[in-house]
Amino acid sequence: MKKRGKIIIWAIVIVAVIVIGIIIIPTGNATKTNQASGIPPVYLEYKVKSGEVGDSIEVVGNVEADVKSVYPKVSGEIVEIYVEKGDFVEKGQVLAKIDDLQYQTAYLNALNDYESSTNLAERMKEVKRLQLEQAKKNLESIEITAPISGIISQVNVSEGTTVNTSTAAFTIVDKNNLKVSTKIDEIDFPFVEEGMEASVKFNSLNLELPGKISWISPVSSTDVGIVVIPIEIELENIPDSDKIVSGMTADVEIVTLKLEGTVAIPKDAIQKGPNNVKIVYKKTSDGGMEPVQIETGRETDTMVEVISGLRAEDTILILPSEKEIQRLMQQYGISIGIPTVMPTVPAGGSRPGRGGF
Repeated sequence: MKKRGKIIIWAIVIVAVIVIGIIIIPTGNATKTNQASGIPPVYLEYKVKSGEVGDSIEVVGNVEADVKSVYPKVSGEIVEIYVEKGDFVEKGQVLAKIDDLQYQTAYLNALNDYESSTNLAERMKEVKRLQLEQAKKNLESIEITAPISGIISQVNVSEGTTVNTSTAAFTIVDKNNLKVSTKIDEIDFPFVEEGMEASVKFNSLNLELPGKISWISPVSSTDVGIVVIPIEIELENIPDSDKIVSGMTADVEIVTLKLEGTVAIPKDAIQKGPNNVKIVYKKTSDGGMEPVQIETGRETDTMVEVISGLRAEDTILILPSEKEIQRLMQQYGISIGIPTVMPTVPAGGSRPGRGGF
């Protein structure tokens, strides 16, 4: 139903030194070979550039249009219908007419009674006046009009049909007011707010539209054993086309974090130093590496904003996990050593761990 997505618009470039960024760095004792393989330790090299970094949630939803059922305001027999299924109508446009004979008669009777009430008590005169107003209102309501602009999707009556105020005579779809209904996992709920931007993709139409979260349900529900929260995304810049229809499937990407003009690095690059300070290993000009203390800001699932300690164009080194090394060996047929010795962090620091990818 849902999967976690990441917007990584920022420009971290993996520099291919030895097959997709695998390099051998001479760092004193770090050049000692792996006892099992006899191959020097390897690292992944990342070159950092300033740009955009963000996070998002990906869900699948369905299009819903603003659909209105049109009900008569008075009872009677339909004598004329002015529209057909598929017609576009404007708000207030007359769709059908009800026989007005009984309402004409009732109005004239009420008018006569009111005009004859001059000699009655004030209370009775007021009753006659109210009856006249109601008769006039009923007479003016014999026309069934469109409550919104849109497409007539259903015509449920015909000439000669007797209707009342509970008869859904027509259905109108407003295709200029479309939304996508979907659900988010309770894990993602804390990161979602009304007004957040979203990107809505219709793969069958090769179309992508912007949108915003317009509603978040105050009540959760359960979907296949998972607690979810219903939400709605209002579509924007809807094209003048009849291709988007209610019920259609759409892929939605909700932008939960967007940082512009920032430097960000993978979480796997960060190690703990003295007093729990954050350390990364930066490639030096002579091809070696040195530990650098950094200050971090906001973060996504995989990336961290760097506030100080690194600059754009710096190159950092990441020790790949054993699993990643095995994957590279299998994919490219390369013999790669798994490092057993790392460069020393200044006194009190901890040895860098093996960040997974």
